[in-house]
Amino acid sequence: MTCPSDPRGPNKFVNEAYALNDTDQVVEFYSKWADDYDYQMLDELGYISPTTIAQLLIDRLPQKDTRVFDIGCGTGLIGRFLHRQGYTQIDGIDLSPDMVRIAQDRNIYRQVKVADLNQPLVIADDTYGAAISSGTFTHGHVGPEPLEEIFRILSPGGILACTVHRDLWQTEGFEAKFNSLIEAGLIECLSLEEGRFYQKGAIEGWFCLYRKL
Repeated sequence: MTCPSDPRGPNKFVNEAYALNDTDQVVEFYSKWADDYDYQMLDELGYISPTTIAQLLIDRLPQKDTRVFDIGCGTGLIGRFLHRQGYTQIDGIDLSPDMVRIAQDRNIYRQVKVADLNQPLVIADDTYGAAISSGTFTHGHVGPEPLEEIFRILSPGGILACTVHRDLWQTEGFEAKFNSLIEAGLIECLSLEEGRFYQKGAIEGWFCLYRKL
């Protein structure tokens, strides 16, 4: 179990998020912080991961009417950036009803649903041309198990753009899961780069782009 005092994040707020270890704790935490989340992450910490991963996807996705699935959309930081760049077909899911409420109020998503990524997605095969996530594959949140389900709902040629915390890349099996899907001929790696999640501080994770074959 992770201790809340572990110095994994840039401040107490993020450390507390990293220390979550079950679904109920995640929902409770984000219920408490939802209305203050953007201020904490953007103004206090200089959180750049959502725009960084979104720009990497944009560079590979010129068709702005592509259906994009925002995984763990939170308050809609990725969706807002994509919308400003002209993308119009964005759906989202998040475990927290309070975060979903804020994302919906932005009026940038076609639909936003409360859903647990650790459960099967009630979405047809080959529905989306892209999926994107920032901050979902991290401490106390979601492991690599949903990746096959995510690729299932992507159409052939669809791109997954996501961040993975570097501490978990090998220890939690993300590297092995991606490699197994590559070896099975299901996906290919387009880009894999380490980078900062925040404007200042150490490199915290991987910025990943994979294409469904």
